[in-house]
Amino acid sequence: MKFIRTKLKDQAGQALPMALVLLILGGLIVVPMLSFMTTSLHSHRIVDVKTEAIYAADSGIQDALWKLGQDIDLFAGGDSYDLTENVNGMVVTVEKQALTQVADGDLYTVKSTARLNGEVKAVIVAQAVAGSDFSWLFDHAITAEGDIVTKPGDVIYGGVLCGGDFSGQGDVRTGGIDEYADITFPTADQMSAFYRAQVDSAVETPYYYPNNGYPYGTISVAGGTPSNPVMIPTMYRDGGLTVSGNGYGKLEGTICLTGAFKVTDKNTQLDLNGKTIFSNYASCSDDAIYFKSDSTLYGPGCVIGVGNVNFQPKMAMGDQLLGVPETEDQDTLTTVPANRLILSKFTGQHCGKLRSFNVKCYIPDPEAPPAHIKLALYRFSDGALLNEVVSENVTFESSWNPVNFAETEVCSGVSYWMAAISDSPIIVWQPKTSTNKYKTLDYSTFSFPDNLSSISGLESQTTDQYMMRGYEGSQEFIFVMSVNCVTNFQPGASFFGSIAGKTSVTIKPNATINLVGLPEDGLDFPGLGPGSYSTGSGGNSPPLIKYNIQ
Repeated sequence: MKFIRTKLKDQAGQALPMALVLLILGGLIVVPMLSFMTTSLHSHRIVDVKTEAIYAADSGIQDALWKLGQDIDLFAGGDSYDLTENVNGMVVTVEKQALTQVADGDLYTVKSTARLNGEVKAVIVAQAVAGSDFSWLFDHAITAEGDIVTKPGDVIYGGVLCGGDFSGQGDVRTGGIDEYADITFPTADQMSAFYRAQVDSAVETPYYYPNNGYPYGTISVAGGTPSNPVMIPTMYRDGGLTVSGNGYGKLEGTICLTGAFKVTDKNTQLDLNGKTIFSNYASCSDDAIYFKSDSTLYGPGCVIGVGNVNFQPKMAMGDQLLGVPETEDQDTLTTVPANRLILSKFTGQHCGKLRSFNVKCYIPDPEAPPAHIKLALYRFSDGALLNEVVSENVTFESSWNPVNFAETEVCSGVSYWMAAISDSPIIVWQPKTSTNKYKTLDYSTFSFPDNLSSISGLESQTTDQYMMRGYEGSQEFIFVMSVNCVTNFQPGASFFGSIAGKTSVTIKPNATINLVGLPEDGLDFPGLGPGSYSTGSGGNSPPLIKYNIQ
């Protein structure tokens, strides 16, 4: 015990030197550590301020774009203006650096500066073309900077416009052929900027440009139905997207991709729902857009690829239930006089629900006032009215014109009267033995009675056939375009809308293309203005050409 006490007594005071050493070392470390922490906090504060300043300056650019999209004079009060409210605590000034007239509008160069306490924190310089209007692409059924190549059996209503040759055995029945025209397509940058603006961080989209894109390369619509579709979200995606599956999918908003868009299953049904699919994939040796044959596409909407577009789907027109068979459509432009009620007897070819009433029209004067048509369907056996529609908001073209019709049951083998009256002489008839009736009436005061027996004085006529059809599915305007390359077009049924390709457009055999009027709500396309189909405010703004953070 004495030995142990002696050893413990010998260690007394050894902790003090160690404590002093640690105290000295701590004193030496604390000062540089505090200095490092101060520097780090200062650096983070600078980064945070810079980030907030960039967002603030961007708000100035977005404000300018919005005003240009609303036809507001940016600099009515001078060459600069301040935003009415501070952004992130900063004053934002928008300045005009240059304004130049170009072929497709006015080229604005705009600088937006964010200042904090008078000190410049961020500057963004952007260019945009205000007044860009490419809606002239909808003036013809087919448009190409280069050649248009048709095949046997192709029928075109609406005319063609090309910078090269129109060749092949296609039959252009209305609209004429305009070759070697001076045509300039919109650039890939213009189209990309227009659609990317609808899916960037400035608008409320779930998957946005540039750093929160849609993470998956495939979407299955298996199991979706028209009443309960698989919804495909508004998206930016850095890469390609494949839609597949035996089912029905529907777009919620713009799809903007850097890779290819593909529909790869023949039983996939896709509803554009008035929206746009845009692929910035620029290869002219591969497809930017691909729709497999026997897939089905519903309009209205736009399908646009910078590279090749390979378009082979069935159009969602469904079965033809009534009317003049497509194989019996003669090349005639003779029209019925205005203010004449016409009725043609047709027997149901299939059983189904008629949703589209088609009327073939010819308008010799493209500057003529808008024409209007009233349409109806009667049962032949007892003359009872089944349904009617007044086409007050339909723009008629020299083509087959689809008019959406209230869903009406039609049965195979049952006979019906298809009826029409117009305030203009535009409805086409062809010489063919058929059962018809007619009477001259005043369009402005006429309304279809509940039964044909109420109309006295109907005259019979058997030598003419009025050009009317009824389809199970509605036909809506679809625009298909390759911005830089080739459009290969082979739809599985009659197509309603227009087609464009920069280098050329190739039409496969037995295609029928009908140029029809644009949807009442417009299309999401530069120059057509905002509509109910536009996602966010981006589609209202002119496309950005340059965007530099300085």
